[in-house]
Amino acid sequence: MSGFRHLKFGLFLMICVSIVGTAGFMLFENMNFFDAFWLTVITVLTVGYGDSIPVTPEGKIFALLIIPISIGIVTYVIGSITALIIEGDFSLALRRGKMEKDMEKLSGHIIVCGLGRVGEQVMQHLHSKSIPSVYIDKNNDLVKELLQKKVNFVIGDATDDAALMKAGIKRASGLITTLPSDAENVYITLSAKELNPHLTIVSRVEKMESKEKLLKAGADRVISPQSLSGKQMVLSLLKPKSVDYVDMILQVGKEEYGFEEIHLDSNCPLISKSIKEANIRNRYGITIVAIIKEDQFISNPGADYKFNKNDHLIVFGSSKELRCFEQAVKGLE
Repeated sequence: MSGFRHLKFGLFLMICVSIVGTAGFMLFENMNFFDAFWLTVITVLTVGYGDSIPVTPEGKIFALLIIPISIGIVTYVIGSITALIIEGDFSLALRRGKMEKDMEKLSGHIIVCGLGRVGEQVMQHLHSKSIPSVYIDKNNDLVKELLQKKVNFVIGDATDDAALMKAGIKRASGLITTLPSDAENVYITLSAKELNPHLTIVSRVEKMESKEKLLKAGADRVISPQSLSGKQMVLSLLKPKSVDYVDMILQVGKEEYGFEEIHLDSNCPLISKSIKEANIRNRYGITIVAIIKEDQFISNPGADYKFNKNDHLIVFGSSKELRCFEQAVKGLE
């Protein structure tokens, strides 16, 4: 039994004794409810002010029975509170309460289902980029670790709609399911799409024959960690320098360079300007790798390309350069 369960059990016993004591003193001492309750409380808490005492033989016998029981229960409750403080569970409970309140305010966040090996990598990457996220896992042993990392989490089964709702599924912008079971990932995808049809879902897949099922269930992207690992191992043998370069770019926690997807809205100062006119490479130090224009994918666009409303730019650069360019795109420069 956890410390909080001990405390709850002790408080429950105190309430029961208070009810029985109040009823007993009302019966044996012919007291009104408040006086009987007052006498019970000072008896249970072993205060004994002396302003109210049992006077009938029956009341005194009843008090003799209540006193030792009360002392035992109060000692039990005090011991539970002390254990919580010593073990740090009290502090963890306060932090968890604050986390749950903060989680209720989240909007546009990412939900990650499963914190195994793949889920752990996803968490590190999201955390390193300060992307608002909520994690769902059944392992109750992760509570202390997750609280120390100051991440939002729900301990529960991600296939349960209640866990998804608690994670703010209807306010979320995306969901990543990393469970090793394809069947569970399909079920989560179906449930998530039903709860939030506008959600972008990326799912892990173990067996490639399950990929079509996940796509039909509503997943926008399906990733096979084994397939990616296999390709990387082959490339590490055939093209080691290229792999080292990509690893340097994507290394979690130490990334200096990376890719970013930037959307151009109607207020963007780049609209109607060409890449050459905007002088992006020289001004911001970033490289435009590709442009997604409606259904058209333009790789390595030329200097004469003119930016249009709703273009999506895939750009490469350092974290600082990307932040500066994103501010310029939003007209905040």
